[in-house]
Amino acid sequence: MGWWSGETESKRARKAPAGARKPRRGASSAAKKRGSPKKTTSSKKSGKQLARAGGAVRGSSRRTAGRKPARGSTAARASGRKRPAHSNSEGRGAVFGTLYWGAVAAIWCSIAFAGLIFYYSLTLPNPLMAGLERRGQSMKVLAQDGTVIAERGLSQNYVRLKELPDYVKQAVIAIEDQRFYYHPGFDPVGFTRAMVANYKARRLVQGGSTLTQQLAKNLFLNSDRTVTRKLREMGVALWLEYKFHKDEILELYLNRVYFGHQAYGIDQAARRYFGKMATKLTLSEAAMLAGALKAPSRLNPKRNLKAARKRASVVLAAMREAGFISALTEKTATLTPASLRKRYLPINSNYIADWIAETVPEYVTDFTSDLVIETSIDPKLQRAANQFVAKRLDSYGKRHHVSQAAMVTMAPDGAIRAITGGRNYQKSQFNRAVHGRRQIGSIFKPVVYLTALEAGFKPDSVIHDEPTKFNNWQPRNYKNRYYGQIALRRALAVSSNVAAVKLMGTVGVSRTIATARRLGLKGDFKKVLSLALGTADQSLLNMTASYAPFANGGRAVMPYVITRVRTVGGRELYRHKMHNFGQVIEAAHVNEMNSMLRHVVQYGTAKAAKLGDHDVAGKTGTTQNLRDGWFIGYSAYYITGVWVGNDNNRPMKGVTGGGLPVVLWRDVMKTAHKGLAPRWMIARGQKPVKKNLWQEVGTTRRIKPGFFEKALR
Repeated sequence: MGWWSGETESKRARKAPAGARKPRRGASSAAKKRGSPKKTTSSKKSGKQLARAGGAVRGSSRRTAGRKPARGSTAARASGRKRPAHSNSEGRGAVFGTLYWGAVAAIWCSIAFAGLIFYYSLTLPNPLMAGLERRGQSMKVLAQDGTVIAERGLSQNYVRLKELPDYVKQAVIAIEDQRFYYHPGFDPVGFTRAMVANYKARRLVQGGSTLTQQLAKNLFLNSDRTVTRKLREMGVALWLEYKFHKDEILELYLNRVYFGHQAYGIDQAARRYFGKMATKLTLSEAAMLAGALKAPSRLNPKRNLKAARKRASVVLAAMREAGFISALTEKTATLTPASLRKRYLPINSNYIADWIAETVPEYVTDFTSDLVIETSIDPKLQRAANQFVAKRLDSYGKRHHVSQAAMVTMAPDGAIRAITGGRNYQKSQFNRAVHGRRQIGSIFKPVVYLTALEAGFKPDSVIHDEPTKFNNWQPRNYKNRYYGQIALRRALAVSSNVAAVKLMGTVGVSRTIATARRLGLKGDFKKVLSLALGTADQSLLNMTASYAPFANGGRAVMPYVITRVRTVGGRELYRHKMHNFGQVIEAAHVNEMNSMLRHVVQYGTAKAAKLGDHDVAGKTGTTQNLRDGWFIGYSAYYITGVWVGNDNNRPMKGVTGGGLPVVLWRDVMKTAHKGLAPRWMIARGQKPVKKNLWQEVGTTRRIKPGFFEKALR
């Protein structure tokens, strides 16, 4: 049995019976020469005798235990002898066993590592090329005047590590991975330290990933928090360390990492936050960017400058502890924190950028080049729209239980000048102006009245406004107020529900739906009389565009925001061309509708929308239980639509279409009309509309002259 069996000579000696002597050296060979002794009867002992003998031996050993052997006795001589050599052989066997199994483990680890490197060499691309390539396209969005209002994607501004100030990389290493230059991609020391800190804090306070592991995840893996992904991350990190030098890995990391606020890479972050190249960063600015890496969405200076500065102080302290800077330098940088570059950018332009990113693939087929997208956005108007939404919601919100608003402003040809998708993009990226579909309420009534005009009715035709049942359904007016005999112009101004339902019942539901389609409204419309009250769901963008024919003389429009798409090099990929959808409303009916909707502003539910000498018209809308408030109004220059409500569909408190929506509309339209001369809205090139007054709907009785004048007062 070999030495690797684990049974040494000393162990076999301990297994021998009590009292047995160790054979003398050479005794075994002498016994072989003499031959084995013959068995005798005296040598056969019973089990009882052996037991008694054993007991005697044990008893004598207990009696002699602890006694000092007599001088000159055999025991004394035995005690003076040297210990046998078998203890040394036991130690050598243990050492040899450890070395053997260590060598076996090292061989298998080497084989596994070689296999790992070979596998990733075949399956993963060159990381250096991956660092130079973009994760998707880079997109720069320009306003109407050429102002940059948003950027998306990874910038091509790749910066070399040797071009950066030393304190830039030192700041990142000090706060993220102080043992970066000493570990092979995975740091057991740092990982253990992080786990201990997290255990003591009873929460996640430190991360155990190295910079190489973070780069591996950024380049090739997803962000799933699974054991499999973590193991793959470690494997790719080891491969990166094997394939590249430490400085190359750090360079790739700095050009790929996310710094918050849609800034990917150190150079793009430096330009976005401080308005300079990464090579020009100061120590304070470098510390602030390094501090944002822990939680880019929360600690970036655009989101929370105070928190970003506090985190930068932690980075500076870590740099001092690591020996990168002196205490005096730390104090100086802390007392002079970094400040953001002041830029004239519209607030919440991210709603626009997201929408454009969704629609760009419809216009271009080049998905490799970085793009510059020119838009129809007016930056001053966009900024005003977002500021007024935030301001009014702050003052109205709590009192009236309203938390969200959306707004769209466009030119009569469909060019969007401003669009606000919500109150705060950081808290909610859902674009309520484009993607939100809400019940539209009374802003659908102009479609009903236009259908009636095309069927032969006139603005001064009379209808009976009184409680009326339609089969088993009875519509009610707001606050149960009824006006008796009322002209259509007045019925639209006061938003009579009964009058709208009667009109649609007379001209037909299908015909009304056909008119809605002609104006550009999409979606399903149920063929029920309640449609007259706006029970259908539409987006604010579509509803605002459907009012454009009233402002432009009767032409349908397709709302657009992208005017031109080109590559960074200047190659044009797309240019907007005006679509001619033709005349969808006769000029005479346009003028009649403008007259009626103008009456809504002058005498009806939207009195607060007056803009001095400017000719404005529009319609308010309020859905059941005050869940949605709408106003869409227009002039010869702009059409603006406003929606207010709550995402959870909770009823508002006292908010109707003639309240907060009209106030927001007026705020923005005042800004839009500054410096513009008043212009009257009349369909050009058409004869004046002939007024056919005193026609009554539902009766043959003629109304005396003067009735409408009194009613309209």
